[in-house]
Amino acid sequence: DSTTIMQYNANMRNLVMDKLVGAQMVVFNRLEKGADVMPFHKVARAANRRIDILYDYTDGTTEFDDIEDPLPFDINAQIIEIKDEDYALWYRDMSEELPKYNGKKVKFKGIIANDPRLPKNSTIIGRHVMTCCVDDIQYSGMICVFKNEVKLKTRDWVTVKGTLKIEPHKLYRNQGPVLYVESTEFAVPPKQEVATFY
Repeated sequence: DSTTIMQYNANMRNLVMDKLVGAQMVVFNRLEKGADVMPFHKVARAANRRIDILYDYTDGTTEFDDIEDPLPFDINAQIIEIKDEDYALWYRDMSEELPKYNGKKVKFKGIIANDPRLPKNSTIIGRHVMTCCVDDIQYSGMICVFKNEVKLKTRDWVTVKGTLKIEPHKLYRNQGPVLYVESTEFAVPPKQEVATFY
């Protein structure tokens, strides 16, 4: 119901996101012809990039959403630079379309999470990501391989640059992103330490 969905999203976001995350299609009904559909589009796309969106108008007409969602970073740049506010979008896009990132150079800010199961020249760098509410915050990071032993401590914030390779790793139990680090430097935590899609 387009007349109430934004209020639900503002006050009970976890209930809205829970329904949209696994859906194949969402229909926003009771829309007046000519209404601004962008807020509805953003809510649906924040939950699920692959969801089909249909707008159902009170005059009996319907139309499919054909709004393009350009990524907020250049996937074809020599170095893909991820801004602090774009980490969640980038991580989700990478998770959904791993092959397109194979061999790409990236630069982003993240927090260290050392894991004793990794060799001494490897660690995990990522961010805590919130999809809809505090209860679903999870650490979303990737294996990072250094040329030498890692001297960084868990919870250190760093800006890291390297080449992504999509390859199997025991911690993924499948293929996943492995960053071969070229440079790191200590960084100031972002203003919003938990990355979001908003």
